[in-house]
Amino acid sequence: MMETFRFQFNTEYARSLRDAVNDRRKQSIDNMHAEKQIKGSYCAWDRTCAAMDRLEDTLDYLNDVELGKDKKSRSAFDFYDFINNAYIVIDCIKTIGRIFRVDNRLIEEIENSTSIFKNELGDKSTDQKYFEYVRSLCSVHPLCTNRQKEFLNSSQFHCCPFVSWQGPTTLYNNKKADLMAFIYPSDPHEKIIQLGLYVSQFEQYLAKWIDFIPKIIEAKNTYTDREYERLRGEKVKSLAELDNNIVQWLKYLKDEYSKRFDSGSDCLFDEYIRFFTIELSDSRNNIALKKYQNAIIYALGFLRNELQNMSYDGYENNGIEHPEAWLETTLFDSIGYISPNDGIFTKYAYNLQKVYYLEPNENYSEYDKIYARGLLEEPSKLINQYVYFTNTEPDVERMILVQLALYLDSLTRKSFLNKNIPNTLTYRMKLLTDEQYAALFAEEKRTESSEYTEKDLLKLLEKYGG
Repeated sequence: MMETFRFQFNTEYARSLRDAVNDRRKQSIDNMHAEKQIKGSYCAWDRTCAAMDRLEDTLDYLNDVELGKDKKSRSAFDFYDFINNAYIVIDCIKTIGRIFRVDNRLIEEIENSTSIFKNELGDKSTDQKYFEYVRSLCSVHPLCTNRQKEFLNSSQFHCCPFVSWQGPTTLYNNKKADLMAFIYPSDPHEKIIQLGLYVSQFEQYLAKWIDFIPKIIEAKNTYTDREYERLRGEKVKSLAELDNNIVQWLKYLKDEYSKRFDSGSDCLFDEYIRFFTIELSDSRNNIALKKYQNAIIYALGFLRNELQNMSYDGYENNGIEHPEAWLETTLFDSIGYISPNDGIFTKYAYNLQKVYYLEPNENYSEYDKIYARGLLEEPSKLINQYVYFTNTEPDVERMILVQLALYLDSLTRKSFLNKNIPNTLTYRMKLLTDEQYAALFAEEKRTESSEYTEKDLLKLLEKYGG
């Protein structure tokens, strides 16, 4: 039975590297890198992503291949493919390592080692140089390999007509080798060289580089820690420091957010600005608007701490005094993204979700907008329990009134937001009694059906402070 070769290269390190790069991703995105062969520094994010994708895919590919199945062919094309893909893995690892400023001495330690290929190396050679020589000779530059002088002896260059698998009928000078590379020296008076190759050595060399990945993860985390410490040293201004100009503060905080964290909630700043710049057509809604404005300002105080401390964790930074185990969020996000899938509006969740068609800065057609306005007719009666709504208002005002209704409704029932908005009239239309507030945190037995009728929801509205 012919011997073939399969691999089980560690792929978990590559997955862990991606997790590390995506953790506190903003610093990975903004990372600037410089190296000799590239003029000037460049933003390394795209190159980092390309290397991570190549690394994962190539390792998965190598773990699926089987070398040596065809020993009848003169040329071992599967070995050519293997050594080229092994080079890609190594290059990806070294590139990401340098991008994240891993100590270059650690890279050189592997490159200058002589523990893998041993007997194949001369006094001045290394594992890296031998690997590069074999790859060039056998696959990439078979007609002229001349950079690795220590392997050429007196020749100007080496040529390689083919590399063959050792088979039962072959009579090569090294019967223990897995493959034989035939080498023609440039001097016609020199003999043909037969170089025996051992798959296990190339496997060990590649595994050595894969085992280096945790050092890169460590370097990436160190780099990000330094960046976080630097940003913590840059003061984030308070509202008072901007003369209590809330719109100016929102714009300023958006810039700070974009500088410190990956994009995600930055669009919320623009949406919040609307609530401080709009003039409502019905002044009776100004009271509800003011409550929501106060809630936004309250949440922004925690957001400022989040930016200053470079952390989402803890009440000081996220404003969540009563967290849910299944939900990771901040008060800043929770006030902006209120789902219509809970509470009295559940029946009309689809209608209210389509309100984004009215967004003026998006490319929605007039047909979409007409459709969204029509959908608001059905829940208009319920919306009017919280605000004065005619569905004839300008589109942006419609969006604002729907948000105000969702916000006020969330404060009338057992909701995540109701637990985390202070029980004061600064943020509410009506205070919760001690009994109602305690009921927010009381555990309730789940019924077989989670569906409520509109009548049931109105009862909940009354129970929790409507």
